[in-house]
Amino acid sequence: MRKQRTIDHPISVPGSSYFNPASVGVTVKTMIERGDPYASSEFYNVEITLLEFLRGKEVWEHIKAQRVLDESLKPGFEYVLARIRFGYFPKGRGFGNQAHRVTRDQFAAVSGDGNTQYEIPTVLLLPEPSLIDRVFSPGESREGWILLQVPKEDKKPLLIFKRDNVDGIYAIWGYVWFQLY
Repeated sequence: MRKQRTIDHPISVPGSSYFNPASVGVTVKTMIERGDPYASSEFYNVEITLLEFLRGKEVWEHIKAQRVLDESLKPGFEYVLARIRFGYFPKGRGFGNQAHRVTRDQFAAVSGDGNTQYEIPTVLLLPEPSLIDRVFSPGESREGWILLQVPKEDKKPLLIFKRDNVDGIYAIWGYVWFQLY
């Protein structure tokens, strides 16, 4: 009888799908591609950790303390405030001089089945320190807040990081998934 060898399917890796989102405190390591159609690509390692999230009354207290103004909360929705550690590292020696800006569109809240992406709220001020619009030089790792909104009845929403949203030639990367529950 031959001994059967098992291979972990990528879905079993925390953060690799909505079936297995990473929980709070778990660091997900992934890669992004930087470049343009006229130059060779450079690959960068990214490490993302959802450190904590706030929902409901806790968010309002945090928002009021920082004087973040509520401009676009949709009826039936509530804010989710997520504190994330984001690290950006060159993949190899001698590479990696391109900075990376974390944009508003790279993170989003989605339904537990991954099928519905919720609109990102527009506010006049973002909670500080904000992760959005921060520029990372290769080798940097910092923490910051992002502001999201989810339906009040959604008890198990997810957070995604869109790897295919960054500047890149191939755009072959999928999402990285985190629990917001």
